[in-house]
Amino acid sequence: MLGKLIGYETKAFGRIMVPLYIAMLSFALFTGLSIRIAPGDVLSGLPGVLIGMLYGVLMLAIIIMTCVLSVTRFYKNLLGQEGYLMFSLPTDTATLIASKVISVLIWTGLSTLVAFMAIAISALGAGGLEPFREILRLLEIPEVWQNLSRLSGVLILSILMIIAGTTASIIRIYAGIAIGHQFSDHRILFSIVALIAFNFIETILSSLMNAIGFYSGLLESLSKMFEADSIQAICAAQAGAIGFTLFQVAVFGILTWVLLDRKLNLE
Repeated sequence: MLGKLIGYETKAFGRIMVPLYIAMLSFALFTGLSIRIAPGDVLSGLPGVLIGMLYGVLMLAIIIMTCVLSVTRFYKNLLGQEGYLMFSLPTDTATLIASKVISVLIWTGLSTLVAFMAIAISALGAGGLEPFREILRLLEIPEVWQNLSRLSGVLILSILMIIAGTTASIIRIYAGIAIGHQFSDHRILFSIVALIAFNFIETILSSLMNAIGFYSGLLESLSKMFEADSIQAICAAQAGAIGFTLFQVAVFGILTWVLLDRKLNLE
C-alpha cells in the first residue's frame, strides 16, 4: 500500500513539477547556446539581464512549487475533504504520513538534481565539452582519488545529514499543520504559531545545552578520542548530528501520528 500511495503522490506532483523541470532544462540549454553564439557585448546589456532574471525565476518557481505542494498535498489530502477517502483505505495512519514524507523527499531530490543538470547543460552549451574534459583530467590524478577515498565517509554522512535534516523539516511542518487543525477556526494561523513555538523550544533547549557545556564537552571528548585522525572526529560529530536529527523526526512523527490517528477532526 505504501508504494501505491507514493505512486499516487508522484502523479500529483508530476503534473506540476515535470513541466517546470522541462522548462528549466530547456531554458538552461538556450542560455548556454546564447552565451556561445551571441556576441559578448549583446549579453552584457539588457538581454543578458533578462536571461539571468528568467533563469532565476524558473529556479525559484521550482523551489516554491516543491514547498507549496509539500504542504498542500498533506493538508488537502489528509485534513481536507479527501481525508474521508484516505482514512478509509486499508492502511494505517503511519503509512499515510510516511507516503507524504517519502514523496516530498523524492521530489526534493529530483528538484535538486534538475538544478545541477541545468547548471551542467548551461556550461555544456556555453563551453562545449572542454569543462568536463578538465574534470576528467583532474580525476586521473591519483592524489585526487586518494583524498576522495579518505573523505568518502564524510561525504556519505553529509548526504545522510541533508536527508535527515530535510525529513525533520517536513515532519515538523506536518506536526504544526496537525496542531493547527485541532482548532475550529484560524487553523492556518495556529499552524504558524505551532511552528514558531517548535523553533522557540528548540532554541531554548539548544541554549541550555550550550550553557551546561554539552557541546564544548562533546567536542573535547571527540578531539581526545580521535586526536590522530581528524576525519574520524568529523564523522563521529556528523553521526551524532544525524542521531539528534532522527530523534527530532521521531518526536514530530509521533506527535503528527497521535493528532491524526487519535484526535482527527475532518469537520
